[in-house]
Amino acid sequence: MHAIKITTSNVPDELKKIALQWRMPIDAVDFDLLSYQTQYRGTIDEDWRTLEGTNLDEITTEVEIRSATLLIRQEYHILVRPLVPHPHFDLRFTIASDKYKSKAVAIIDPTSKLPLKKGLQEYLKETLYRKKLRSGFMIGITDGSLDKEINAMLLKIQKEGPLVAAYRLPIAHFFPPVAPSNDNVIQHYKKIQRENNLVDGVAVDDLILEYIFPVWGLDGRSCTGEHIHIGEPLIRYENAIIIDPESIRAEEDHHSIRFYATKSGFIERKNGIFSVSQDLHLKSASFRSTGSLEAGQEKEINIKIGHGDEDGDAVGSGVNIEVQTLDVKGTIGSNTKIQACELTIGAQTHKKSLIEVQENATIHLHRGNLKAKNATIDILEAGTIEGETVYVKNMSGGEIIAERVIIDVLYSNAKITALESIEIKSIVGNGNELIINPRAIPSYLDQITVLENELARKQFELQQRGKEYLQKEIALKEHHLRVQRSIENINTAKRQNRDPLKADQVRVTQYKSAVAYLKNEEIMIKAQEDAIHAFERKLNKLYDADLHAVVTHQKAYDGHTRIQFVDPKTHRVYAVSPIGKVTHIKLHKEGDEKKFFFES
Repeated sequence: MHAIKITTSNVPDELKKIALQWRMPIDAVDFDLLSYQTQYRGTIDEDWRTLEGTNLDEITTEVEIRSATLLIRQEYHILVRPLVPHPHFDLRFTIASDKYKSKAVAIIDPTSKLPLKKGLQEYLKETLYRKKLRSGFMIGITDGSLDKEINAMLLKIQKEGPLVAAYRLPIAHFFPPVAPSNDNVIQHYKKIQRENNLVDGVAVDDLILEYIFPVWGLDGRSCTGEHIHIGEPLIRYENAIIIDPESIRAEEDHHSIRFYATKSGFIERKNGIFSVSQDLHLKSASFRSTGSLEAGQEKEINIKIGHGDEDGDAVGSGVNIEVQTLDVKGTIGSNTKIQACELTIGAQTHKKSLIEVQENATIHLHRGNLKAKNATIDILEAGTIEGETVYVKNMSGGEIIAERVIIDVLYSNAKITALESIEIKSIVGNGNELIINPRAIPSYLDQITVLENELARKQFELQQRGKEYLQKEIALKEHHLRVQRSIENINTAKRQNRDPLKADQVRVTQYKSAVAYLKNEEIMIKAQEDAIHAFERKLNKLYDADLHAVVTHQKAYDGHTRIQFVDPKTHRVYAVSPIGKVTHIKLHKEGDEKKFFFES
């Protein structure tokens, strides 16, 4: 079989034909590339033109290269011959490309024989060219940085030795297409909310919605020379967002339109229009129908639940509510957690409910757990309340911890703990405890704990400073005689017109520095003592909190109500169960003792 010279634009087809003629497998047929020519026909070209070199950018633009109007072809002058293994080199590899064939890599098997001998680089490039042509890829214009990549691989082999793992060698790169991006809507206000939450709360200037503009893609050109068509982006939401300009503003740039809240509240969409609303009316709230209502107390959202039927189940079991203002006409279910700034409940709370209110809470029948700055309760039955001022019309059982407590009618088995005052208009039961205990009030306890800890710290620091002062004072007295001798020596040296000894000078200087230090320490110790006295005065005022408190009852006691005052400093309990008409009960000091003072 003799080698055949041919000129072709389709190497794979020619090799197949010759393999059939020679009656041998296609893999046994090889060829040498003698020369090749790249031709193109552009937008304004009537005839095919020959490209000088390998750079299309020199004769046209990237826009035209990516367009369907540019046509590219190559003709190859090859010598077809039977396969003859190279005596020194054996490059074993496969080609992998993207789905568009716009870029390709050779995956080189580490079993390849690539000794660093003369001619290796030429062998590699010729072998890669033959494989590219067999795969239908163009050469030259698609090489990219092929020479540089081959050199990098050879440098790796030179430094590290033969390949021990598959090596990816970029061999072809043309103009990969750029996929388009469809338009989109991002609901930013949804991202920060918990799952199963009905109300999406937003603050002023929060980014709530964003319309992302579609982005057109770019057509490409494959390494086979074919044009790659990329479709247009999908546009679905161009007119989907309609806003209420009174509560939402829009800002636009080249990338998107962003929508910001101009007031706080929650996002609502009615009749296709997005707005920020502040009032929400619900017939009921349950874990299944509405989920939680956690918008945040800092956002101006007012929720009304129920529609006048105070016996209805307004808030179901397990629902969490966090809003600024909440008005519930019906009942509050078990395991319900409520956080609000203002709260009104027209019916009753479950004993397993937990409610926290920053300002005012008004409840008809309370059986659960309530923390509020100010609480007004019609009926308290075995529930708990913690706050600053608590007013209860009728209390039967339960516990109140507050700075000030007012009860219209007190029934039985209730426990009331206060800081400043307890006022009962009528007691009709027994087994009640009325307690003045400042340390049981969180605000007082926090304040006095900070002062006590700070006072203890300052006293310890003063003690340590005093010890150091005493030690330095003793040491100074011990050196006094030697310093006096050094002063005499220095004066003698001056009279004799000679330099005093350096040791005498140093001793005197150190002594003067020590004296100045002790004087400064005396000033600092006095300042610390003054600060401690100031803290002690503050604490003594707080320790007298029980002396300023009062328990008031408008009617007579029957001896079954226990009244206690707890000394915040000593924790001593003063207790009494009065009988008869006693309107005001206080403590007052007689010398170092505290005793009850009754007014009728």
